[in-house]
Amino acid sequence: MATERNLAKQAVQWLGRWYVALAAALVLAGVVLFPGLGGPGLWEPQERQIADRHAPPLDAPAPPEAKPPAAQAASTSCTIAPKDAEARSLTRRAIAWGRDTIDDSDTGRRLPLALLGLVTALAAAGIAMRSGRPRAGVITAIVIVAMPLLTLQSRMLTSEIGTACGGALIVYGLVGLSTLARGLTLRLLDAALCAVAIAAGVVIGFYGGGALLGLVVPIGAVAAAGSLGVPMIVDAVKGRPALRHLPAVAATLVVVVLLALLAYQTYQLVVPYPGIQQPARQMLGVAIIPDGCYSSALGGIWRHDDDLRYIFDSTFEQIAYGTYPWGIVGPIAMFSLMRSRDQRARMIGAVTFAWAGAAWIACEAFQRKVGFTVWPGFPALAIAIGVWVERLLSRGATDDDELPGGLMLVGLFVGLAMIDFGNDLQSFTDKLTSLFTGSDTIVYPKDASFVVLLRRWVLAFGLLVAVGLAVGFGVWRTGATAFARRMRATGTLLIAGALAVTFALAAFWSFVWQPTLSLHLSSKSLLETVDELRHPGDSLVIMGDLGQAPRSYTDIKPEQVPSRAEVVAALKRPNRVFALAPQSELCALHREMGDKGYYVLEDRNARSLLISNRVDGAEDQNPLASMIRHQPPETVRYKPKGRVVWDNKIELVGWDLPQKIRRGDSFEVVTYFKILAPVGGSWTMLMHFDGPLRLRDGDHKPIKDRCPTSTWQQGDYIIDRHTMQTGGGGFPAGRYDLWIGFFTGSAPNFRNMPVSAAPGDMRDTVDRVKITSISLE
Repeated sequence: MATERNLAKQAVQWLGRWYVALAAALVLAGVVLFPGLGGPGLWEPQERQIADRHAPPLDAPAPPEAKPPAAQAASTSCTIAPKDAEARSLTRRAIAWGRDTIDDSDTGRRLPLALLGLVTALAAAGIAMRSGRPRAGVITAIVIVAMPLLTLQSRMLTSEIGTACGGALIVYGLVGLSTLARGLTLRLLDAALCAVAIAAGVVIGFYGGGALLGLVVPIGAVAAAGSLGVPMIVDAVKGRPALRHLPAVAATLVVVVLLALLAYQTYQLVVPYPGIQQPARQMLGVAIIPDGCYSSALGGIWRHDDDLRYIFDSTFEQIAYGTYPWGIVGPIAMFSLMRSRDQRARMIGAVTFAWAGAAWIACEAFQRKVGFTVWPGFPALAIAIGVWVERLLSRGATDDDELPGGLMLVGLFVGLAMIDFGNDLQSFTDKLTSLFTGSDTIVYPKDASFVVLLRRWVLAFGLLVAVGLAVGFGVWRTGATAFARRMRATGTLLIAGALAVTFALAAFWSFVWQPTLSLHLSSKSLLETVDELRHPGDSLVIMGDLGQAPRSYTDIKPEQVPSRAEVVAALKRPNRVFALAPQSELCALHREMGDKGYYVLEDRNARSLLISNRVDGAEDQNPLASMIRHQPPETVRYKPKGRVVWDNKIELVGWDLPQKIRRGDSFEVVTYFKILAPVGGSWTMLMHFDGPLRLRDGDHKPIKDRCPTSTWQQGDYIIDRHTMQTGGGGFPAGRYDLWIGFFTGSAPNFRNMPVSAAPGDMRDTVDRVKITSISLE
């Protein structure tokens, strides 16, 4: 034990050296961002469309260039970006460069973005090291790579990582100029490094986010944190050294120039005259209104009207879910640093607060007036957290004004907030899958799992981090007593554990979350399955637009067909045929195939199915094989005593469920129906267990909502399986009667499907049918 403690102390001491801390940050970020880049397929259609538009496969034929009519071209000449536009073009340039320079593959297209993510993490760690101690850089690196806004942006083509990267480099350079190393030689080298960082940041930031998001935000943050250079005037008047304020003065002047340029390119003065539509706001007979033309500095068009889909909490949601779970600590860290006695701590607290705030304001304005963007201020949160936590862990016997007396309360708040965000992500996981797509929501595949349901891992990691921080902050004590030292050691161990779990979460995003979701959101796995199973003479038929995915992920040349009828015809050929068809076509295809055998070889993709007329070498995953049949079911445990029919269309064949259940158990109810005539409409199955109380969650969409009732046809046999929960001790024991039926509409306008035939003792006055009773024990 003593040896382990000595090793831990030695490791902590080593991390106190800046070059060791920088190397650790490099390794931590590199391990998360680079391995397995080409494993996950491109999410469709979002990533696929970006790749096909900006970096299609090198052997793909060039798409025809659309040329608008001359009149239309003249009217839109100022409303479209020119082909050589530079602002906000970094992502498309990067993936095209990766394809041409590195490899014509998903890895090649993603690698430049991963490099930008690495530079972002290193710049953030460098800012923390300059503003605090070297260990602050390591903590910053761990926190930032665990943020989806960094890791997922660095590994996906729906990315604006260049904006954050440029901002981090600019802030690093400007902060570094205020904290240059001692000694003339080192000072000159340090100044040169800072100048290179600023120059690279300006280029990357402008190409990544344009003048507003990529330049005004980070430069303006340093200017605001330096009080717009006013202290330089005060020091000069009082005869004190004033050069340390020079970065803030320069930043202020640059921001003024950039804002003036943006205003010049996006607005125009209008003097109303008869016959012109009068501007809504005027002053002294003159109005300043957007000119509606593309701005080369902004990288877009500043619209006349706001996009009301984006409100102030749009960015808040992106911040909350994109910085989970540590983001909630950021504001606490910033305010704690700003009240410190240490000048560097106060400076970095002010810089990060201004950076995060300016990014939020700019994003709100940009989304309402230009278009969707990704919040680029997340490095500020990670830096503030890294510096603050390191200062907390380094403090010991004496209290300090930056360590809140209510640290236990802070820990409780942070822990509860993390758990709350993690719980929200269970219900609103789409917010995380759609983090980089704006209003184009990517529906989270609810069946996605890795040992357990995928989204449960998100909550589990957040819970562990929350408990570690809450208890670690709660037991922390200042003072020189033995008890205080033990509590500080315990608190340090818990916080270190929370950081270890945080790094595991970072690895989870890269190696579990993204690859698992790609099985559902990319056609790569479908096409790779075709390559594994096919033999000479086999065919591949594709219905639907998969872009260049077939060319990227399989060697077989596909046949593109426009309709389901052609898919059905292909599956009836004598040779083996693979077919990719939309999930929405399965019900109709099942009906049209009739008794002709077909097999679903891959069902996980959210958009497409892999179907074949032979199952050789695979397993049939057809969800309808056990739900919709064309022959009567072989065994039905319980059957009605008389004929039970709804609306002369649906006949009850029988059912199966246990007769006795215990409270707290789950059980399955199986019902069998024969379709006498096309049902039509969209009906929900009514399932009421009425007794001393009504069991919950009985009503449901039949056959797991795979095929709505409107697709049920004469001769079909429907087998519905629904799992029920009996609830806990709040449900009294006793007899419960099972009533079933079908209804449509919503409260208070429900309408039940009429019962057209049933024994009198099985029906009630509201078109329900009682089929059995169970005993709850």
